[in-house]
Amino acid sequence: MNSISDQCTGSATPLAGLAIPFAFVPTLSVVDVERLRTAFAERAMAPSTRRALLGDGRLFVTWCGQTKRQAMPASRETVTAFLAAAAADGRSPATLRRYRSSLAWWHAAGGFANPCAGSAVAVLVLEPDLTDAAMAALRTFMEVAQRGYAKATLRATEADVRLFAGWCRQRGLSWLPAEPATVGRYIREFGGSRKPATVARYLASISLIHRAAGHTDPCRHWSVTLERRGHARAVGSERRQAAALTDAVLAPILDDLDPEQPDRRKPLRPIDLRDRALLLVGRDTLARADELVALRWADLRPVDPALNPDAHPGEATIRIRRSKTDQEGQGAEAWLSAEAVAALAAWRAVAPRWPADADGERPHTRDGAFLFCHLSRSGAGERMSPAAVRRVVERRTGEANPCAVGFSGHSLRVGAAQDLLAAGVDLPGLMQAGRWTSPAMPARYTERLRATRGAVARVRRARGLADT
Repeated sequence: MNSISDQCTGSATPLAGLAIPFAFVPTLSVVDVERLRTAFAERAMAPSTRRALLGDGRLFVTWCGQTKRQAMPASRETVTAFLAAAAADGRSPATLRRYRSSLAWWHAAGGFANPCAGSAVAVLVLEPDLTDAAMAALRTFMEVAQRGYAKATLRATEADVRLFAGWCRQRGLSWLPAEPATVGRYIREFGGSRKPATVARYLASISLIHRAAGHTDPCRHWSVTLERRGHARAVGSERRQAAALTDAVLAPILDDLDPEQPDRRKPLRPIDLRDRALLLVGRDTLARADELVALRWADLRPVDPALNPDAHPGEATIRIRRSKTDQEGQGAEAWLSAEAVAALAAWRAVAPRWPADADGERPHTRDGAFLFCHLSRSGAGERMSPAAVRRVVERRTGEANPCAVGFSGHSLRVGAAQDLLAAGVDLPGLMQAGRWTSPAMPARYTERLRATRGAVARVRRARGLADT
């Protein structure tokens, strides 16, 4: 097979100068092509995203033409083979994920089923030094894992195994199956620059892939267990916690972004209104960053005071469809204050206008499907990323206090947990509010505050008062 780059260089191909890559695909009708063209022209997206969609689409169409495969609608097998060829040609995991996202976008724009579900190609399936039985077992595992594991888990597993496999090759060692001595040596060499939690994740990935390939798990050997414990004792297992964005810290930030401030010198920008709504929603829902950016306008519901006499006017609820502790998507309802709902209304009034769907059935709206969209000088995107939440928190806390450090996308969740505990909420109530299934994380978030309320602090304070 020719390399991916060889197939798509030069301008000899008749697809090179076209506005969209799929214009001459024989399986598409004129209506299909026009639908793709309209969707690509009218959807709001950053210029870099538009270039990536064009380039990735041309790459795929050219590869399909040379391998005699149907480009649209493509089958899952075709996408898997394309990603395998790209990986064999040296493409990075990030590039493979971008290819998969681009193909999913083009198919959705054309009204076709997504062929990329279950088509993730891990390096494990492509390694030439694996036996046929191991390759077959890994292919079966990857097909099932796409449905049974979170995408973040699969990405982490793939990255961890790539790292381990590369380390083993440099030393002439077998990585699948790996000997316990090999894994122990890996811990010793990498341990000096890795935290215990990271080493534990490496071992979990190595263990998972050995079980998937039908090999004995080397990580269960006593020598590996002792190496892991020795590393944890030597390095220490303390985890760095994000700084808490409590109500006291958040108040001046929200005041500065309040459009009703009487002494405001200049009007707020759309990004200011978006950030204020995002901070308030994150505070009320205790949502993780990935949950926050996945919230949808369609799931926002006003609270009916007739059903809840304690409710104040303007309150609402919003559904968190899926979370880290709810991979099956049962969903949970979260409460929003009237202040957060008003901030959402102010943001919605200035949100970018999104075009109709590719089929033209949905009318133009003032917002996309998701509450918070990406804004930049190069354009708007219909959904923020979890990393963008971190940047918002860092930027806004830095503007309020130039000396602020340690804030991240998790700071809203940590701060809200501490505020609830300070208000007298017990641990079960805190777990329910933050959708925790174990008390370990909320206990760690509130550890410092609980220390100030512990038995020693209460007794010593009482004695101090008695002495005075």
